[in-house]
Amino acid sequence: MLWLSSSYPRFETDSASVFLRYLAQSLSTKDLQIHVMAPDDSQVDAKFDQGLVTIHRFRYFFPVCLQRLAYGSGILPNLRASPWLVGLVPFFVLSQFVFGLILIKRIKPALIHAHWLIPQGVIAVLLGKLTGVPVVVTAHGGDAFALKGGILDKLKSWTVKNSCYWTSNTPATAIAVGPSLPRPVVIPMGVDCALFAAGKPLVHDFTGHILLFVGRLVEKKGVSHLLTAFSLLPDAMRANSCLWIVGDGTERAALEALAEQLQIRRHVVFHGRIPNKALPAYYAAADVFVAPSVIDSLGDTEGQGVILLEAMASGVAVIASRTGGIAEIISDGNNGLLIEPANPEILKQAIEQLLVDNHLRQRLGHAGRSFVQAYDWSCVAAQFTELYQRIAKS
Repeated sequence: MLWLSSSYPRFETDSASVFLRYLAQSLSTKDLQIHVMAPDDSQVDAKFDQGLVTIHRFRYFFPVCLQRLAYGSGILPNLRASPWLVGLVPFFVLSQFVFGLILIKRIKPALIHAHWLIPQGVIAVLLGKLTGVPVVVTAHGGDAFALKGGILDKLKSWTVKNSCYWTSNTPATAIAVGPSLPRPVVIPMGVDCALFAAGKPLVHDFTGHILLFVGRLVEKKGVSHLLTAFSLLPDAMRANSCLWIVGDGTERAALEALAEQLQIRRHVVFHGRIPNKALPAYYAAADVFVAPSVIDSLGDTEGQGVILLEAMASGVAVIASRTGGIAEIISDGNNGLLIEPANPEILKQAIEQLLVDNHLRQRLGHAGRSFVQAYDWSCVAAQFTELYQRIAKS
């Protein structure tokens, strides 16, 4: 089987689209061999061992150091931060198509699975038509919410209609792709429940409450609203609280400056990018996890929110914005708190509510851990395996 992706971990501790790595590893057996075709990058470790999963890197520009379109904050945020990167897009698309065609002739896959509708889905369908290999495409979120209008909508519609099947991580993502399209098979991305449930709290010297955010520091994550909400907490509560921000991205410098401007910098710790395998310790140390996602200026938002699954598997009480596919995971008052996006005052009230109510925090944490068992990678892999088998028989 051949997967096409615009991102895949480049080295052992890389978090770039790490959910695809875990899915591939969960699916791979002696009878199901997965080949992943992903972009090359200057940080690729040639000795990175993926076991039964074979990775093929396609080079799309020279020298290698100029291949900056993928990875980092992601293609769309990278383009926004460095508009000159748009000149690499034609090379990226053409290289992926040519390398894919060569790879298909060499490994002769029984199926092509494209992750993200644009450009991988479009390329996969073209390759399928040329080679006769069946194609399945998956919408993850950014391709559904941000890439809209004119030719983009037509490309997504054509891609879905010319695939054997298409999948979506949530019904919300499916609706964003196009309500009039054939119904997808909804299969979420997952989480290693055992890994996150077993986390031991990170050793630190702070004795108060810890609020935690994990994710890329880009506009749609809404971290600026979290910083503002934290600054609005009552003085005594803020003095007894610390906000941990785990992740990196194009907005980091601006967020650090905002923390200074709000006069909360000494209460905020920017941990930077942390390997996914090390995250359980951060979740285990936290009292509350906050995902303040918003709809960004391009229309992008959370298609699902894998970080929510990680927090819930860790037993941490969760506050999240009611946007994108988040409401498919968080049930307000049952396994977390859902709030209006981009409203620091309401977010402050939710934080305050959980910090003063130990029983509510514990109840939401326990309910979240129970709910998320259905999202374990073993369950998600079983759904994709069933889909692959269905295609093989048709």
